[in-house]
Amino acid sequence: MSTAVKKSAGRSWLSAIALILAVSLTPAAIITHWATSEVTNTQRFVATLSPLAKNPAVQETIITEVTGIIEKQVDIKEVTSSLFEGLGNALDLPDAAKKALGLLAAPAASGIESMVQTLVSDVVKSDAFAQAWDKTLTLTQEQTVALLSGNPDSVIKLANDGTLTLPLKPIIVEIKKELISQGVGFASAIPEVNTDITLGKVPELAAARVIYQVGVGVGTWLPWVVAALFVVGIAAARRRPRALAATGSVMLAVMALLAFAFTTGRIVATTVIDPNYSPIVGAVYDALVAFVLNVVIALAVASVVAIVAGWAFGLSESAEKFRGFSNKQIVALRKSVDPGDKVFAGSSVVMHQYRVVARVVIIGGIALILSAIVPLTAGDVFGWTIAGLVLLFAYEVLQRPVVKVAAKPAAAPAAAAPAAKATAAQKAPVKKAVAKKPVAKKSATGSTKPVAKKPATKKS
Repeated sequence: MSTAVKKSAGRSWLSAIALILAVSLTPAAIITHWATSEVTNTQRFVATLSPLAKNPAVQETIITEVTGIIEKQVDIKEVTSSLFEGLGNALDLPDAAKKALGLLAAPAASGIESMVQTLVSDVVKSDAFAQAWDKTLTLTQEQTVALLSGNPDSVIKLANDGTLTLPLKPIIVEIKKELISQGVGFASAIPEVNTDITLGKVPELAAARVIYQVGVGVGTWLPWVVAALFVVGIAAARRRPRALAATGSVMLAVMALLAFAFTTGRIVATTVIDPNYSPIVGAVYDALVAFVLNVVIALAVASVVAIVAGWAFGLSESAEKFRGFSNKQIVALRKSVDPGDKVFAGSSVVMHQYRVVARVVIIGGIALILSAIVPLTAGDVFGWTIAGLVLLFAYEVLQRPVVKVAAKPAAAPAAAAPAAKATAAQKAPVKKAVAKKPVAKKSATGSTKPVAKKPATKKS
């Protein structure tokens, strides 16, 4: 086997191994990156879950739970009945009047319960509650990290099956303050109990905790390793366009499977739980996995871009026609921008010499910008891809190769012309004289007879 064949086979193996590893590690890189950038970052964590305070499903669930806790801790009907009975005794009313007064206890209790529910609803839907919600998220962010890391002191609890519970104590404290400020005297008797509300069962959170514990240390550099494997795999391929298109196709299939898995997880999470909690579970699930879904969809768009790029630079007939059409457009625009090749005469040549470096810089720069966006979205990939194409097209229009003009042969000196003619005359072939045959004369009869030559007369 020749050395060239061995090198070609080695490049093929290197490309195949690098691309297989890159595709296989992509799901783990996505989730570990989510764990390190979404969960451990307080601002991003609060920004992700803060909209839940305005979510109607979450608000209704909290109103129902908090109202139930207040009614359970403070028996409004019993308190009202005792109040009216004590009022009758204090006024020393007759028994009939006491009974009549007692009939007002039930409507009064219902009115108080309705007032409590209204006050709780107003508090939960107010801006003050949204601010309190953000404060709670900020305080519990460390608890969330403790939750995923398996810290036993975590306030938020996550069971092995993915059941997530949220403490209501901070919320009850805020509502208690608001009730007291509204003049509800018995609100001071509401105990600040550590009651938890079950948000739902999210199996992916249990898996995320395992991945967090295993991969939080590698979440900052694993995506870069995967990116490097993709670059090595494409660069080492013998036919890079084909490798790029094939990798994009496989990545698109992997992203579709991940999106299907997360979508199915939401359906499972909202159906296996109590129907009363199904809306809030869906809202919480959407908030928690929005980061991952955005990245998955963005990578799917990037995969489509890779497939199109691989086709455009491939060997198919359609790709060749596309490139021919593009080159014509570039040449036409180049002539319209600089018809006489005077404006960019100097810079165009330099740009042509470094055209490969410029292409790598543009593509690499776009890739670095996209990698710095957290979370990455499909709009980001599409927008920056268009920007990169515009830059590449502009560079191709401005750069042009050096056109070499063939040098004309130098003219001979005028003085040498006669000598050249003489030389040519000398070299011309000399024609030999050919003896003419005697012309025959015609006789009267029409026959032709040769004329005899007369003998020369000798002079005496």
